[in-house]
Amino acid sequence: MKTSSLKTLIAALPLIARATGGVAFVASSDGKCIQAVGPDGKQSSDIESSFLELCKEAAVQGCPLGYNNGEIESECFAIPVGDVVLAASNGERVKRQDRLFQTLKETLPLIAEVAGGEAVLFDSGGRRLFTADPRSRTVREGPGTVAATCQEVMRTGRPNIGPSHTVVGATAVRIPISSLFGFGFNNATSMRQRVKLLDEVQRRRTAKYTWDDIIYSGPSLDTPIKLAQSAALSSSPVIIFGESGTGKELFAQAIHNASSRSEKPFVAINCSALPESLVESTFFGYVEGAFTGARRGGQAGLFEQADHGTLLLDEISEAPLDLQAKLLRVLQEHEVRRVGADRSTTVDVRIIATCNRDLVRCMDEGQFRSDLYYRLNVIDIYVPPLRQRKEDIPLLVGTTLEKLARADGVPVPVIDEGAMFYLVNYYWPGNVRELRNVMERIVSLSPGEKIYIKHLPPKFIETNSFEAAPLLPVGQRATLTDRLAEAEHLMLFETLERCNGNREKTAKELGISITTLWRRLRKARGEYEKQ
Repeated sequence: MKTSSLKTLIAALPLIARATGGVAFVASSDGKCIQAVGPDGKQSSDIESSFLELCKEAAVQGCPLGYNNGEIESECFAIPVGDVVLAASNGERVKRQDRLFQTLKETLPLIAEVAGGEAVLFDSGGRRLFTADPRSRTVREGPGTVAATCQEVMRTGRPNIGPSHTVVGATAVRIPISSLFGFGFNNATSMRQRVKLLDEVQRRRTAKYTWDDIIYSGPSLDTPIKLAQSAALSSSPVIIFGESGTGKELFAQAIHNASSRSEKPFVAINCSALPESLVESTFFGYVEGAFTGARRGGQAGLFEQADHGTLLLDEISEAPLDLQAKLLRVLQEHEVRRVGADRSTTVDVRIIATCNRDLVRCMDEGQFRSDLYYRLNVIDIYVPPLRQRKEDIPLLVGTTLEKLARADGVPVPVIDEGAMFYLVNYYWPGNVRELRNVMERIVSLSPGEKIYIKHLPPKFIETNSFEAAPLLPVGQRATLTDRLAEAEHLMLFETLERCNGNREKTAKELGISITTLWRRLRKARGEYEKQ
């Protein structure tokens, strides 16, 4: 080949390399590289030996040859030109595509979390290769099924936004990345959560409980009920504190029903069950077109739904800090603005919040805004746990059994005195809610029978003799030894309760042997019986 012709071929190498997305080169007929240029226009020496063999074969056969090492592997072609061979590959492009594919694969969980639904990588035929969802946050191999919409996206090379095939009302996005693969995502998980939240709000839109539904006989609830009755006469914010299952929402509903707002909506929402992605739209609503998947006509938020009525913020301590700031603004301005709206709406809502945590500690730990705390904490009511209301337990047991038996149309079981002793002295970590569940079990398994100790759930028999043993008030113990024993017994009981009566787990947590644990529990029980 003439020198000028060779120079022309070499001069064309950068254009060829850029077009093919790999290395372009001129090789001799015996497969040796004369000149090579990468897609960046710079000289390259990174030539695969298989490509050089291809050039040698093309020179021998005197015709163009191609090399393909699989669907996503690099390709090469070789064309004899006189006594040299012009060759090029798409290796760099394939490597970039592979890196992009791997990056997208690793990023699928993040895409799924941000989108609030499933994220998927699919191939040129629309077949699902890898998937991730916001719950597991891991990449899984796809089921391999072909999605018609993904297939269409890869065929046309154009992205698609449309209805999800997973959840009615959800939106899906499908994007072709190259001729080999594409990725998509939907907001199906968020939509499911939104529907679930709306269903919960709809179920809790009315307040059915009144003061008559608060069952007690002792003095433990006198003060909380008097405070709640006073709160019903005003529209000031209320915080109801107490452990889970003590009946905080019952108090909230009774306050609403005794107030001047009783004929208006009562709307309740559990702040701990609210995903951050749905916080703003759930509380403040949104206008049509505010975001992908927004329903036609928009949606009123909780404040608008509760206008002139009561909004119960259940477990307020779990509200995200961003929401806390916006709640404070609504309480101060009495206005809400829907997502995507350009104007605010005036609302008149009475706030009642419940909390099972120490909000002062939450403030100290930076988990709760102090300005919101002082804005909400106008009237605070503490509902004591059931273990501090032992005098109420027999009445609660009898009333609950009667209601459940009547609902099932079966005779009311009768509680034996010994079984009642166990019920009264049980620790009740789940409070009134747990008591109702135990009574429901009794009605289901032993309708109309007399209930003895043996009929109670195993946890009462296994742990009651220890956890149930009440200690004397501190003032009745004089010596340091007695005080230390009391602290030890309390730790034993609390740890055993936390471990659900599992002595092996309790001993391990306390750092003692099971034998030592058993001996100390027997000693604690013996001291109680002497009292």
